[in-house]
Amino acid sequence: MTHPRIKRRVLPLTIATLAAGGMLSSPHALAAAGAKKYKGAVIDQGRWGPIQVTITVKNRKITNVAAAVSPDNPRSSMIESRALPLLKQEVLQAQRANIQLVSGATDTSDGYLTSLQSAVKKAIKARALTTKAL
Repeated sequence: MTHPRIKRRVLPLTIATLAAGGMLSSPHALAAAGAKKYKGAVIDQGRWGPIQVTITVKNRKITNVAAAVSPDNPRSSMIESRALPLLKQEVLQAQRANIQLVSGATDTSDGYLTSLQSAVKKAIKARALTTKAL
C-alpha cells in the first residue's frame, strides 16, 4: 500500500516544479526548443584537410554556424583560425549561403561555402529556411 502513496507524492511535486518554471523554462530547454541543426557535405580540401559546416536554424533564421575541420598542418590551422570566425560572421549577417570569401583563405572559403550551401539546401528541403537563403 505504500507504493501508491509514493506515486501520489511524486506527481504533485513534479507538476509543482514544472509550474514554478523548473525544467521547461531552463535556458537550455528554451534555446533548444524549435532549433534544428543541418549538416552540410564533408568537403575535402586536399592538402588542407576536410571541412564540414553545420547550421542551426530557428524561426526561419540561421542562429549559429559551426565548422568541423581537420587541419593537416600548422599553416592550415593558422588560416582556419583566422578565416572561420569571419565566414561565420558573414553567414549570420547575410542569413544566406551567398557570402564574401576571405582573402588569403581561398581553399578554406571555397570548401566552407560548398558545405554551407549543402546545409542550407537541407534546411530549405525541410522548410526551415526559404529559397532566399541560397
